[in-house]
Amino acid sequence: MSDSTFFVSKAALRNLKQGAQSRARGVRSSHLSEALASALGFRTHAALRAALDGRTTVEVPKPSNARMVQRLHELGYTSIEQGQRIVPELDQSYFPFRNAPLRKVRSARWWAWRNLMVMGINAGLEQRLFGLAPSENWWPGGHPDGQKCHQHAYHFVATGNMPAVASVKSNEHGELSICVMLNPKHDDVMPEWYLGLGSANATAHGWLERKLGAWIQEGGEAFHCKRDLKPRLVNLDIEPAGYSDQGSFIL
Repeated sequence: MSDSTFFVSKAALRNLKQGAQSRARGVRSSHLSEALASALGFRTHAALRAALDGRTTVEVPKPSNARMVQRLHELGYTSIEQGQRIVPELDQSYFPFRNAPLRKVRSARWWAWRNLMVMGINAGLEQRLFGLAPSENWWPGGHPDGQKCHQHAYHFVATGNMPAVASVKSNEHGELSICVMLNPKHDDVMPEWYLGLGSANATAHGWLERKLGAWIQEGGEAFHCKRDLKPRLVNLDIEPAGYSDQGSFIL
């Protein structure tokens, strides 16, 4: 994966299409599906469906409004102007009153944070506590409506045979707040973003986007790590299980 791709689920496609409907009024539903598939790098909507068949998510190029408008013109909707933004292109982070480009250079601190986050998210997926679609909140105290979810802690063994604990909770937009602690000092600790090295040898917090796709959001992350442990985290070779490790922060 790269910063030019991300992962979509069937639920994410529905949400992207729903947002596009309000910006491309008068376009037939089937034609909008075809245009959205083109925006994601597919020749047809059928090809996109086939790529998702039997999979939770599929890696695709980030949405392109240029490709989407071109396909709509081919389908006869020539009144839609070139340059019109119908879908979010996810090339930046979206904060109140400002947007910020995604970072191109990744520091050692970012890699250590990223690897700890990926370990925690992968463990939650493996334990079937949550999925990569907005309503897939299966942990004890979870609920399809993120606002009705209760926070839950789960244990796993991190790469290198290190004990770890993570917590998960959802919000009204289907995002997951994930906090991971490595070598926790107490078995019954509930990981929180504000806990530091007094509670564990390393802590990481971030947000997993699931509404428009599946990725760890850039920005808003918290990370604390003992100096001698940081190089070990940086050098881990671990891949996300069906989601991207980088993407827009959307507030």
